Amino acid sequence: MGKHPSKNPLPSAYQKNISGILLAAGLSTRMGEPKQLLPFGESTIIETVVDSMLGSKFDEVIVVVGHCAAQIREQLAERPVKIVFNPDYHEGMLTSAQAGIRALNVSDAFALMLVDQPLITPALIDQVIDAYVRTDKRIALPSYNYKRGHPVIFHREYADNILALGVESGGVRTLFKRYADDIHYVTVDTDRVLRDIDYREDYERALKEN
Repeated sequence: MGKHPSKNPLPSAYQKNISGILLAAGLSTRMGEPKQLLPFGESTIIETVVDSMLGSKFDEVIVVVGHCAAQIREQLAERPVKIVFNPDYHEGMLTSAQAGIRALNVSDAFALMLVDQPLITPALIDQVIDAYVRTDKRIALPSYNYKRGHPVIFHREYADNILALGVESGGVRTLFKRYADDIHYVTVDTDRVLRDIDYREDYERALKEN
């Protein structure tokens, strides 16, 4: 069991410095080609997600890359993001979350987002950020029909808990059970916070809704 972060409340002003971490290192094995670079709207999936993050209230955006890192760096070259390479990306998403956390600047909180969720808008991100700033809970995440979505915002004190997880631990989601009393669920009115793109049919459907 990890140590529960302290519950001493911080002034709300200190909770507004929130970093967004985009996990974009995956192999896209189910899609059969790098979904990060698939066309979406007027750009690509990863550019769409990054632009939504940059258009939100995040104070910095960190993009964790692995598979197709060179191409992704090129796509994002003109955007004000910090790109971090995860050499262990073959071992799964947890290693990318840990790489992103290690790259954090002085942030009071950090959010984890997935590259295959291009339907999440800046407004949805800000809805979760605003709720996090208002609550005294140290984790905030959107909920649609009682299902957890993204982004998931953690107080900085949870960084050590995530860094301590092993590859076989079950990943970040294990914290939701361990620290269930520290989660603020933000009810949203759209399934966009749940929708990801794993298969070709997911991609085709998302293109129609963009």
